Amino acid sequence: MHHVSSQPAPQSPPQEYHAYHDPSGTAKLSTTVIHALADVMGEDVTDAGFVLYDSVDPDALDLIFSNVDPDTEQVPGHVAFTIDGYQVTVYSTGEIVITPPAPRPTRHGAPANR
Repeated sequence: MHHVSSQPAPQSPPQEYHAYHDPSGTAKLSTTVIHALADVMGEDVTDAGFVLYDSVDPDALDLIFSNVDPDTEQVPGHVAFTIDGYQVTVYSTGEIVITPPAPRPTRHGAPANR
């Protein structure tokens, strides 16, 4: 005898991806975010199917955590935005955390194939 449940099967939360931006390096923060997103999405950065500017102003992102005066302590904080379903959080420490979208359940509660 088979038992069919009307409740969806529990799903594990999406895995977080962590990247780090080196503020003393030559790359801009927005460039590091673009590369990290492309990695998570499994896309070539030169052929990525997203535009960062659609979700956040790259110039503002580059400036928000830049330390204009090296003698001034960096204020802790973060900026969060969503791009193509991916939750992106950028911290003043240079850490970038990207959480992929949760798999959408099918009518039977199993994740849909992508």
